[in-house]
Amino acid sequence: MGFVVTIVGLGVIGASLGLALKDSPLVEELIGVDPQDHVGKEAVALGAVRRTEKLEAGIENADVVFLCCPLERLEEVIKQAAPVLKPGAVVTDVGSVKQVVMEWFRRWLPGGVYGIGGHPMAGSERTGLAGADRYLFENAVYVLVLPPGTPSGPFETLSQLISCTGAKIITMDAAQHDRLVATASHLPHLAAVALVNQAGKAPEALGLAGGGFRDTTRVASSNPAMWEEIFMFNREAVLDQLDGFIGELNRLRGYIAAADRQRLRQELQAAQALRESVPRGARGALPSACEIITVVLDRPGVIGYLGTVLGEGGINIVDIEILRVREGDGGTIRLGVPSVEDGEKAVKLLRDQGIKAWMR
Repeated sequence: MGFVVTIVGLGVIGASLGLALKDSPLVEELIGVDPQDHVGKEAVALGAVRRTEKLEAGIENADVVFLCCPLERLEEVIKQAAPVLKPGAVVTDVGSVKQVVMEWFRRWLPGGVYGIGGHPMAGSERTGLAGADRYLFENAVYVLVLPPGTPSGPFETLSQLISCTGAKIITMDAAQHDRLVATASHLPHLAAVALVNQAGKAPEALGLAGGGFRDTTRVASSNPAMWEEIFMFNREAVLDQLDGFIGELNRLRGYIAAADRQRLRQELQAAQALRESVPRGARGALPSACEIITVVLDRPGVIGYLGTVLGEGGINIVDIEILRVREGDGGTIRLGVPSVEDGEKAVKLLRDQGIKAWMR
């Protein structure tokens, strides 16, 4: 017998979670709950859930409830759900801030119901069902936050389900999580917003924007309402990181103003070395063991062709990134593979097909 799983909120994360879980033998029933009836119907048609219900009916027999609703609505949903949840049920969320959510779980969930904080380090600039992707969590870090004294059973149940999505689970406490995401996620978003708005003061500059500008500002296209919530709910940690970032910018400004080339070069070199040490491959914190760089022609289907060549050779691509591209000429693509042995084999397979490739 599998678990009865209910997903509350059928946006990008909720629908992607449903698509990733729907074929798992661990899932006996997959129920969706969404305040908008048409979204629920579309989610059923998409296959993200098998049926939809109102909140109380959808969770009363659930073994695991994923709360995928916006942070501003989350506490009210927890309060509404609490009296209906059966003993032994596991309730988890997918929000980007954890301390406030863990306090809501502690305050409102009844004894015998286990609230475990969750944060998949994955997302999309697209909103709603249009952004749903069954592979959204593949190789992504998925943070779980356990209250003190949580038995092993609820954690194992939730871990088994999340593992079905291809995500990699790590655990940490709520305060540590909120500090780290303020650094690695929330501050970069604010930096992207500031850079886009600064460039917007000279619109002609946008016509000169290349890959560096696009890569640096990609996240500025994300849902403004969602990010407003994140910044407000993680206000203290975000302000702390902003103060540090402003200090870094002022220091760099000082070197440029003083024409101090030596110190400026030292800062650039230090940043380059640190950036090269950042894990790549699995999203969040888990690196692929080996990276392959390929140079390919600009033609339709070339990325699919790379996948076919390596797939037929039994090599799994765990990550892919387009580094540079020039229309009509070609581009450079980075492929992450699980091991050095796979990397050596991949290079040979690609070179046998006349594709420039090497390990990095």
